Amino acid sequence: MEVKGHAIWNRNFAYIIMGQTLSVLANSVMKFALSLYILDLTKSAALFGTLLAISIIPTIIFSPIGGVLADNFNKKNMMVIMDGLYACIAVLIYFAVVSKANIAMVAMCLLLMSVVSAFETPIVQSSMPLLFKEDKLLKANSVVNQIQLFANFVGPILAGFLYSLVKIEWIFVICFLLFFGAACVECFIKIPILVVKFENGAIATVIKDLKESWVFIRKEEPAIVKIIFILGAISFFISGLLFVGIPYIIRIVLGLNSQYLGINQGLISLAGIVGALMVGVLAKKLNMKNSYLIVGLSSFLVLVMGIIFMLNLPATLTFVLFTLTIMLLQVLFTLFSIFVVSNIQANTPVQLVGKVMSYVTTLSLCAQPLSQAVYGFLFEIFSNSVYILFLFTGLVMLLVSYLSRNSFKNFNQ
Repeated sequence: MEVKGHAIWNRNFAYIIMGQTLSVLANSVMKFALSLYILDLTKSAALFGTLLAISIIPTIIFSPIGGVLADNFNKKNMMVIMDGLYACIAVLIYFAVVSKANIAMVAMCLLLMSVVSAFETPIVQSSMPLLFKEDKLLKANSVVNQIQLFANFVGPILAGFLYSLVKIEWIFVICFLLFFGAACVECFIKIPILVVKFENGAIATVIKDLKESWVFIRKEEPAIVKIIFILGAISFFISGLLFVGIPYIIRIVLGLNSQYLGINQGLISLAGIVGALMVGVLAKKLNMKNSYLIVGLSSFLVLVMGIIFMLNLPATLTFVLFTLTIMLLQVLFTLFSIFVVSNIQANTPVQLVGKVMSYVTTLSLCAQPLSQAVYGFLFEIFSNSVYILFLFTGLVMLLVSYLSRNSFKNFNQ
């Protein structure tokens, strides 16, 4: 199958962007509203972190299978099905909230969202190399990432204001409509279909494909394995610190309302858009060999956050400084992730992209459940001195940056 080399912007790509915008916006609103709902119900960082940790496990388990499906089946149909399933989950959450179901039912809905996410992410990632040649792939990925980040920028702000203005169940009605709209738009997408023959049955083919992609990573591109472990280390320390920390700090430690949290999450996504735009501008100047420096600079910003909390400033001022620092951190992480993912895609055969990217996702996510559970308990222990967690994490991240320099330098671009 020849990869198309047409200009990035065309009707087909526009449909992908429209579908992604609606889908990611709905996802962002739904996750944010659920997080607020859980945190307000429990008031516990430990339970909040544990639920977030549990919700990631299905993504870890099913991502490799999602990668196989993404490479072997019609990608357009898979996109439509995934957003249809998301719409069904929105309906389930609506009835769970209306019936005042216990926290276990809400956690089950989070698990279902995680399962769908495991299948959806490899589909989008594996579609891009089929639509664009290597010289346009980085920019195309950057555009998709910008749109996703824009939706994530609008989502939390919208959810934060809706959460304080209307009954929460109406938020999930809106999410249902957005997912349904995304599925309708995606029906018009045209993605080249790779013809796959299931010679020994579908299950045998799945096992064979997973082995083939793992052999490729281990033997032909062993540097990818090292990069995955680096991503896992970063994920462990940052995901727990921020995914659990941000809502807990703003709502419980600083005592601010849901609108502040929505603004914080929206501005973080806006910073991600800036990072994605920088990829397009710096595409020819970025070098994989120096990527470890981005991790080092990010570590410095985490240390700055620790200093902010050490100063014991008024809640609103702390919120402003904390948010600005996280925005800078998000710019760097977005720049880093798009560049690393695009390099891995460019060095992977097109028929293996979905499976290889699912391995990258799975192995780098493995650290998150433990991280979020651990940091959930740590935030309860250090609720009056959260700066300790930021200073510790920043120092460890500096060490990760230093130890990873050779892995990035040896990566075959």
